[in-house]
Amino acid sequence: MRADKLGRVLTLAAGLALFAWFVWLIRPGLASWFDADDLMNLHYYWTRPWSALLKANLAFWSSYYRPAGGLFYRSIYALWGFHPLPFHIAALALLSVSFALLALVVWQLTGSRWGALVALLLVGINPSFGPVYFDTATIYDVLAFTFFWSAFALYVRFRQAGRLPGWGRLALVFGLFVAALDAKEISVLLPVAVALYESFWHPPASWKPAELCRWTCHEGRFAAIAGLADIVYIIGKRYGPDSLWQVAAYRPHYSAGAYFQSLSHYLCQLIYRPVTISSWQIAGLLVAMLAVAAIARRRCLLWGVGFIVVGVLPLAFIAPRIGFAYLVPSVGWAVYVSGLLDWLLESLTGRRVRLRNALQMVLLAALFLALAHWQRKHIGMQERAVHEGQARYRRYTEQIHALIPAPRKGARILLLSDAEGRDGYDVYFLMRLYYGDPKLEVQRMTVWRGQHVNVDPSTYDYVLDWVDSRFVLVPRR
Repeated sequence: MRADKLGRVLTLAAGLALFAWFVWLIRPGLASWFDADDLMNLHYYWTRPWSALLKANLAFWSSYYRPAGGLFYRSIYALWGFHPLPFHIAALALLSVSFALLALVVWQLTGSRWGALVALLLVGINPSFGPVYFDTATIYDVLAFTFFWSAFALYVRFRQAGRLPGWGRLALVFGLFVAALDAKEISVLLPVAVALYESFWHPPASWKPAELCRWTCHEGRFAAIAGLADIVYIIGKRYGPDSLWQVAAYRPHYSAGAYFQSLSHYLCQLIYRPVTISSWQIAGLLVAMLAVAAIARRRCLLWGVGFIVVGVLPLAFIAPRIGFAYLVPSVGWAVYVSGLLDWLLESLTGRRVRLRNALQMVLLAALFLALAHWQRKHIGMQERAVHEGQARYRRYTEQIHALIPAPRKGARILLLSDAEGRDGYDVYFLMRLYYGDPKLEVQRMTVWRGQHVNVDPSTYDYVLDWVDSRFVLVPRR
């Protein structure tokens, strides 16, 4: 068997093995339940008309909250009701697609199948993304990753065919871009990812204004059109009636210090080890990475640095999130690290293809052995943490169902006290979604007291109280 064919066979086998390992690690997600954010998200979409949801997915600039996620929640709930398994099956399917997309994008940019495998091992299977594996409340990030990198991979495939894609193909890529924007705000990065690709793989012939204008209208036309769509999207999201800017956690505070602190924070999240990286260190690291990319003369390394620098911007000036929020931008690190390792190995082996193939498989196996236990341990810890929080709502549902098996349509239920002292609407959302009755009234005595309203419990069909760590039914008087 020829060395190149043998290399392809070994790479395919290794890729399938890594995918099997990935699915085995995240399979407990199928046993996951709903958590507080799931209840809030699902109730938000369920209480709004289908027409508004469908319109928002087309009018991507509206301030309707992440309508692609609404299609996910609302359609599955409409078909299967308040049962978590269908939601998690759909999430696992999307995660499997995303896993393959990561390999495809890294392969397209680095030209290395082995590099794609390294990216899967280092970034594709990462404990920092644990909530994505076990909690459907993060479905926005999964949907954004799927649509974002599908659009990018499709665009690159068209360009690698040797000519500019026509308007029909550009419309297809743009449709995926709109779906990504509908999923999560991080997707505004797609025009940048495409512009970086065109700049390094098909740069303008010169920096003269006339040539730059020609290049923008041809090679850069998708990035330019998508960039204009970004502007419309940002204005709509900023000034619409349901703008996230009204929420303190999403209100940006701009500064250079915040940028470098955020980049350091998300790199530490990705490494998933107790390390501290200062702003000066992260700045020095970027300079060193750029210097290595220039020395290596690898376009994929330049693209990786560029996307890393820009990719954190949508997150840089708001309150820090945990690792799953960095899912889409993490591809920049995946491309750079895998491209760097591939360049080093190629420099070491030269034209000795068989030796390179052998070293690649040995290094991949060594890397897997070094990381497998760590991945299993920490992803398992993420699973237990997520499931522990979800178990609370499973218990609430079981207790409430035992007390109120089948309330009449439009029944009125009063909660005398909040479960476990949690001052929130979790149980309100849970009861309405579980019974599937939009006319069901669930009211909390703590809210009435805060508003100094006197309430007669005898006017309600059911009165529940939280006593000795469980719900009890209070007899009507």
